[in-house]
Amino acid sequence: MREKLHPTLIELWIGIVIWSILIAAAGVWFCKDKPAWGFGILFGMISAFGLAFYMTKSVGKLVEDLDAGRGDRVIRVSSMIRLFAAAAVIAVACVIPRMNPIGTFLGILSMKFAAYSNPLIHKVTSKVHPYFKDKEYPPEENGEETPDEERPENGKP
Repeated sequence: MREKLHPTLIELWIGIVIWSILIAAAGVWFCKDKPAWGFGILFGMISAFGLAFYMTKSVGKLVEDLDAGRGDRVIRVSSMIRLFAAAAVIAVACVIPRMNPIGTFLGILSMKFAAYSNPLIHKVTSKVHPYFKDKEYPPEENGEETPDEERPENGKP
């Protein structure tokens, strides 16, 4: 059975596209080789899609499968894998003559800009499509903590 993509990942991809378009439009004025700039941004944007997907899968794996002791190690390893993957993408862009490595770097960096602008993107997408609306989760039946103001004075439940 196919899993649905997480709404936050889709919103991150939307933000990556928006920021890549803005970066490409701003860089056209400063770059002499405009097609190379565009190919670099496009290559970086596609790489950012893959890096965001990998990040979502590694965080999902951490939340679902691992305990707290191994979680720190798994997050560090997945972060290093993403860093080396981004460096490899930029190295490939340096080798290809019709691709701007700075544009590739900024295309990858658009993932960061998209993450910071995610609250704004979420406001827009939640109004446009019901898939992105916040889901209501029922309160837990077992093991629910009592709020502090309802606890007795001695601090024990």
